[in-house]
Amino acid sequence: MNHKKRLHKPRPVSILISLIAIVCLTLMHGCYKPPLEQPYRINELNNLILQANKAFEKGQSERAESLYHEALKKSRIIQDDNATVIVLISLSRLYTSTGQIEEAKKLIDSATELSNRAFLPEDTLEELNFEKARIGFLLNENVEQLLRKLSFSNFTNIRIKSLNLIARLKIKQHEYEEAEKLLNQALIINQKTNRIEEANSLRLLGHVYLDKDNALAGQYFLKALEIDKELAIPEKIALDMETLGIFYKNMGEKQKAKEYFIRALEIWKGLGKKEFEIKAVKEIESL
Repeated sequence: MNHKKRLHKPRPVSILISLIAIVCLTLMHGCYKPPLEQPYRINELNNLILQANKAFEKGQSERAESLYHEALKKSRIIQDDNATVIVLISLSRLYTSTGQIEEAKKLIDSATELSNRAFLPEDTLEELNFEKARIGFLLNENVEQLLRKLSFSNFTNIRIKSLNLIARLKIKQHEYEEAEKLLNQALIINQKTNRIEEANSLRLLGHVYLDKDNALAGQYFLKALEIDKELAIPEKIALDMETLGIFYKNMGEKQKAKEYFIRALEIWKGLGKKEFEIKAVKEIESL
């Protein structure tokens, strides 16, 4: 006797439930939109970096450092490699301004390591290379070849900064004519597009002329101070005041020198820079 297997027909209710489930899943998949968290975080990150930069310019080092670290944390959370490298470069500049050169070098080494495995825009890579050269210069490393290469960068800002830094190197090596040529080249390229670097070029020209034309050297120092006052960057203004104080001290004009050192001291006190305060006080007492 043949026993045929009985096939159970699916019940209409089961079919209906399955269809409803499929339709629901399809609708959910088609209509679902992820929360707009990422763009918000990117804007938040950019704002943090902007705030940190402003704090740094105002000489508020502790606030700038805190904001940079917060930005660094956020950039790593959202895996924004470009922002991470930019923040590391900014922190490096902050640390060198407070004399923490070895700490700055560690940050740049970290940024370099990241740049080797991430795709970064050309301008960020050039900024990173310049910062490597700047740290190397401060550590007395041979960075001239890298700086010469960067002086032909596609980015005007990098070219100007590189020329200024090569000039600093040449002044250090007492090659004043070469330094003067580089600084004039930087000023021609600049055309007032980067006022901070324009002031740097003029200040360095003042050092170039110290031994051959004191009057012209003084004019360059005063022009640099004028620009830094326009930009309202306290640390730069204080450093200009100190430069002029040393200039007039060496010229034998003690009263003028004292006035500039006193004004520099006022700024350092306002910024809470104890190390620079002590230095200014010593200069005043020596007059």
